[in-house]
Amino acid sequence: MHSAAMRYDVLRAREAGLDARAIERLTGVPSRSQRRIFQEVIPFGMTDPQLHDVRRVGRPSHLKEPFRETIAAILAGEPQLQVSELLRRLRSEHGYTAGKNPVYTYVRAHRPPAPAPLPTVRFEGVPGEFAQLDFGSLSVTYTEAPGEKLTFFGGRLKYSRALHVSLVPGESTEDFLQGLEAAALAWGGLPLWNVVDNAKSSVLRREKDPSSGKERVHLNPHFASFLREVGVFAEPTYPYSGNQKGSVESLVKFVKHGFLLARRFRSRADLERQLAEWLHYVNEERPCDATGVIPALRLQEEQPRLRPLPFGELGYGLAFPAVVGPDARVRREGCQYSTPQGWIGQTLTLRLHQEHVVLHYDGQEVVHPRIPANGRYSLLPEHRAPLFVKPRGALMAKRQILMDLCPEGLHFFTELVHRRPDTWREQDLPAAWELFEQMGEERMAAALRYCVTHRAYGGEYLRAWDQGLVTGVAA
Repeated sequence: MHSAAMRYDVLRAREAGLDARAIERLTGVPSRSQRRIFQEVIPFGMTDPQLHDVRRVGRPSHLKEPFRETIAAILAGEPQLQVSELLRRLRSEHGYTAGKNPVYTYVRAHRPPAPAPLPTVRFEGVPGEFAQLDFGSLSVTYTEAPGEKLTFFGGRLKYSRALHVSLVPGESTEDFLQGLEAAALAWGGLPLWNVVDNAKSSVLRREKDPSSGKERVHLNPHFASFLREVGVFAEPTYPYSGNQKGSVESLVKFVKHGFLLARRFRSRADLERQLAEWLHYVNEERPCDATGVIPALRLQEEQPRLRPLPFGELGYGLAFPAVVGPDARVRREGCQYSTPQGWIGQTLTLRLHQEHVVLHYDGQEVVHPRIPANGRYSLLPEHRAPLFVKPRGALMAKRQILMDLCPEGLHFFTELVHRRPDTWREQDLPAAWELFEQMGEERMAAALRYCVTHRAYGGEYLRAWDQGLVTGVAA
């Protein structure tokens, strides 16, 4: 089929007095096709889709009346339903077997008009009433280091426009709460209502009651627990309803265009340094475009209305139930954490903090490093005694603890057992354990690494390293 532009050229050539052969040489359209084109009306500027609609090119789409009635009923209840979903329902529920074109053509002509867009609602908050919270991500290039994709958490108070941005590893619930906690510490607390998007880190799902039509929002349980402990509330926005966020500027866009895309960075460390400078500028020096006032000044008015965080020095920790195993340990994220002997078989609460894990049971708590020094388990000194009740059990338990300090520990004791099968129990292991209790995990691991590197297997070599008697190593 010849295009609308080509047809127009044929008509114009005919009007100029050219014969059929000349027109064919000029346009490539044969004389038989020219005769059909001469009978058409091709206005200047007509597009090919318009030509198709006028000429009704192709096999006509025909939809039987029962399917038309079914489509009309579906569109009456869901006027904005996608045609692909409507077609799926017709085929799976109503026995439609023909092609998709008749359905698409009919829907295009008979879909109820979309409602007029609602005006954007802009409103101001009172002090301590609202904050906007959101994630953002952007690929950043460095001039002196490989680039990376950054994820950041941003928060902004509606009244004062005080802004806080922190870099986070991802968009998990823990990342969200750590960013929220950092913003609250920077502001001096949280407002009454915290506006969040419908990400899984804050909102799990929405359900509508079929009888009442009311919608219920199911918050992420960790986020809900955080809000309860602080004494504030969340206000999730409705999907595709950005006008709920009021007069606060687009937070993510402001951070990207005002900072990340407006500057150059040498490295990640340089970006973090410039971020601190930029936050000081936008909060302490620059008057806000919306209010005309420096945010720090209005923050002074707002802070008495903010709710301070009630968490201690460790901050908020995600709470999980955990059962203490027969080895007096609980497990989380591939790591093990020791407990008192009396907790065996009990269900306790494990709090996952940024740097620590805290176990709570019956009014008591046990604090561990979140990432154990040996990468596998954390065994506190006060929890070792039950392992040493039986003589042979004590011997093997002490050896296992030393072997687990570092990968070289296994190699050290493998060589020791085979080189000194008669003396390692009575001489080398007691000496090594005594040094371990004096030096701690890090120095003992360093001593084991040195001995393995220099093929020195024995308690006397560990003691020599500790006393600084080995060449090139300070105690």
